[in-house]
Amino acid sequence: MTPTFVEIDWVLAHREDASVRVVDARSMPHGAHVAGASTGAEQYAAGHVPGAVHLDYAHDLADPATPYATRVAPAEAFARTLGEHGIGDGTTVVAYDDGDVPYAARFLWMCRYYGHDAVAIMAGGFKAWRAAGYPVTTERPSYPRSTFTPHTRAALRATREDVLAIARGASDAQLLETQRDKTYAMRDRDIAGARRLSGNALLEDANGGRVARPERLRQLVDDAGLDRSKRTIVTCGSGVSASGSYVALLEAGFTDLAVYDGSWLEWDHDGLPTVPKNAG
Repeated sequence: MTPTFVEIDWVLAHREDASVRVVDARSMPHGAHVAGASTGAEQYAAGHVPGAVHLDYAHDLADPATPYATRVAPAEAFARTLGEHGIGDGTTVVAYDDGDVPYAARFLWMCRYYGHDAVAIMAGGFKAWRAAGYPVTTERPSYPRSTFTPHTRAALRATREDVLAIARGASDAQLLETQRDKTYAMRDRDIAGARRLSGNALLEDANGGRVARPERLRQLVDDAGLDRSKRTIVTCGSGVSASGSYVALLEAGFTDLAVYDGSWLEWDHDGLPTVPKNAG
């Protein structure tokens, strides 16, 4: 399997390889209307890694059947979109974001869910790229259409029914609420049965969105009393922080890990069981 992270020097050296495609995954949180904030497409248009294509998790790669949430697009639609951007079965993909909100991790999880393991995250994100003085362009590349063949790995994706079983006490799987601290603070309730584990702590903003160092990661997992071998489902607001937590917990040694794709947006929309925060 391709390493989860590659350094910016690797991307600089390989960005023109025909078998490598760089994806600018910068996006805006689903439903967000922040004054002065730019959409992912606007950020991309203002400057990106040369040769990179842009794919927004909430617009280009989301299921239109659930507009209230950002579940991954069905296999056929996902494959078509990637193919249209020159990403095929033999393509090594490197995704980047700004090194804070883990949009690149969301893209990585979606690719792995559909069976494509040759995908990595550019460590440090676009901020690290610019800080190194590497080239930036506003030109949009054009690539020949490719064939992306999805092979769905159902075990990597948790459904509302899977989480509902935990909330009702019918499943002993571990459910972790990993929404990023700032947006999590805006909520007053949790999914019943969830334990809190900060997505900001698992993927450190100050470290360019890299996984926390091994000793810190081990402490976070042990302090939460988690079993690395047990079925574990990560959730958040819209599936983005959960995807970052998926990456981090794999590094921590978890062996049966899934993302609740609908996350809080779906759970709250459907009126499913909640408890006050910190109530267990």
